[in-house]
Amino acid sequence: MKKALAVLALAAALAASPSLCMAAGLYSWSNYQSNAYKYFKKADLGSLQNLLKSYDQIISKQGGSRGTVPPGIYADYGWLLIKSGSRDEGKAMLMKEMELYPESSTLIMRILKRFEENEN
Repeated sequence: MKKALAVLALAAALAASPSLCMAAGLYSWSNYQSNAYKYFKKADLGSLQNLLKSYDQIISKQGGSRGTVPPGIYADYGWLLIKSGSRDEGKAMLMKEMELYPESSTLIMRILKRFEENEN
């Protein structure tokens, strides 16, 4: 009974402390959420630059327990790079998403196909 209460108390403490929950999470998201919100709300160059920096931070300093970039980050980053004119770098990010998360291959291949059709 005491052990069950101790586990319950630990779970409650983790739930009450966002910083502890983030440390115990599978992925770290840096400041992605606030920068994504600002970008989608304003859609200006400054907010785009901040969002791109968030992607760089997530990719270069992944502190989650899995030690890998969260699903969708490479894909979203690649798409924004393509839209902002960095086509080769964007395509590389999309390919990295497929490598890391093979289940995304169908979607990524459709995105690449659509992109190549629009290029011609």
